[in-house]
Amino acid sequence: MTDLRLIPALLALLLTLGSAQAQPALQDCVETLPECLLKDARRAADEVSRPRQRDEILFAIAVALARMDRIDQSVETARQIANPRTVAEAMGEIAKSGARAGAVEQAQVIALEIADARIGSSRIAALESVAVQQAAAGDIDAAFDTVLAIDNPYRRSEAEAAIAISVARSGDIRGAILAASRIATNYWFTSEQHQFKIASGLVSRSGEFDHFWFYEALATIAQIQAEAGDLAGALATAASIPDVGGRSRAISRIAAFEARQGQIDKALDIASRIEAPYGDLDAMVAIAERRAANGEIDAALGISRDLARHYGDTSAFAAVAQQQVLLGQPEAGLATVAEIDTRENRIAAIVAIAEALVRNQRPDEALAIVTRSPEARSRLDIQYRMAELLAAAGEVESALDLASDVTDPRDRDEIMVAIVLAQAGTGDTKGAIATALMLDDDMYRAIALAGIAPFVR
Repeated sequence: MTDLRLIPALLALLLTLGSAQAQPALQDCVETLPECLLKDARRAADEVSRPRQRDEILFAIAVALARMDRIDQSVETARQIANPRTVAEAMGEIAKSGARAGAVEQAQVIALEIADARIGSSRIAALESVAVQQAAAGDIDAAFDTVLAIDNPYRRSEAEAAIAISVARSGDIRGAILAASRIATNYWFTSEQHQFKIASGLVSRSGEFDHFWFYEALATIAQIQAEAGDLAGALATAASIPDVGGRSRAISRIAAFEARQGQIDKALDIASRIEAPYGDLDAMVAIAERRAANGEIDAALGISRDLARHYGDTSAFAAVAQQQVLLGQPEAGLATVAEIDTRENRIAAIVAIAEALVRNQRPDEALAIVTRSPEARSRLDIQYRMAELLAAAGEVESALDLASDVTDPRDRDEIMVAIVLAQAGTGDTKGAIATALMLDDDMYRAIALAGIAPFVR
């Protein structure tokens, strides 16, 4: 646990490891450690020459303040940002932090003020986050009232599904199903819009979108029931879905869960009830993964190749490759990854393998997988994620070695910031400060120092 007051001897030691530019401000600071870190970040924001750099630092400070439950100061900082999109993103993060901290009413006010009309907007994400927190606290009516402020019909229905899922995760399955039923009955538009049909043609398709999220909510509720051990209830919920596609998704998720638990015969029996063509994909991927984990590699690869050939999906290869590597067959695992047909999916597979090795306390093997990746162009993406994982696992030296191999200064600094935040997240704030002070770039160093502040206790 880090002392909130700066200890001169400790600070002097940390500063010897870091950037000379940061030393005067931190050395002269006599406030609490979080205040000193934020003050140095503010100093950097005032001194950088480019508006974009200033905005990025202010964004980091605003988010840090929000995570420290200092919402008013966070909003004030966000409003100093020049770029409107960055302001919207900062306010969205502030609203979500406020909602998670229990300041739901304040978070809702902030979310409603966000000016962002994109379908993936910060405003929509913030409102959904507020609604989910309200639902988890049992105030379902208020949650549905909150999402009415979402203008985009599709995203509003999606947020309503998130409300129902939140209720299910709280253990109230009956309440979750009742909440889901409201998705199918709510109107998309105001009475005036519906009356005059000025919704750009979407009125005629309202049932399609609302019903999709109704079905999706029920499918996820069924999955939650299965994960809680209520298989009969899960299957009953799935059977109640009136749409073939939605019902098939629910049954496939239940079967996939059983397969991951090692119940392959039961999973196959459940999957046999799926009516939609290709609807058993999730279940079959999980079965392939489990067979691989059991050492039945040929059978697992056979399922994977059948899915690739007949379904056009290669996700099973990634699952099987991960199990091969965990079983001590790295060359075979990478050969399986090479059967994946797209670069992005190959990258995701290698990252997943590395993550699994780190989780299993095998960081050296994870690094070897990265360096032997058949995707040389993707190595930077993997290095970033791997450095983050290694730092979170306490392997900071290995993470820094990985960062040092990156030749582009900007890319290297981004990886260093990720290492700093991962260190801080483990409680090693002293080490995180030392790593942050290694950064020579004012912007990245300021972002790193601001990011540490919420972790200091």
